[in-house]
Amino acid sequence: MIEDTYPELSFEDTYKGYTIFIENNADQYRGGYEYSIADGNSELERGLVFSLEVGIKEAKAFIDSLGAAT
Repeated sequence: MIEDTYPELSFEDTYKGYTIFIENNADQYRGGYEYSIADGNSELERGLVFSLEVGIKEAKAFIDSLGAAT
């Protein structure tokens, strides 16, 4: 049996008008945390990270890159 060593986490924040969600990865074999970025009802990006800090950093970097593309 696989033991999940990642603490239970549910994080939500708004950055530059986009919503960042971070929660435990449902795949107990991979572990880590899933993050997603939403603009209203549309999901723009998602990824897998292994710490909350990295998830926030990657999400904010993606949002910042959207501003550079316009």
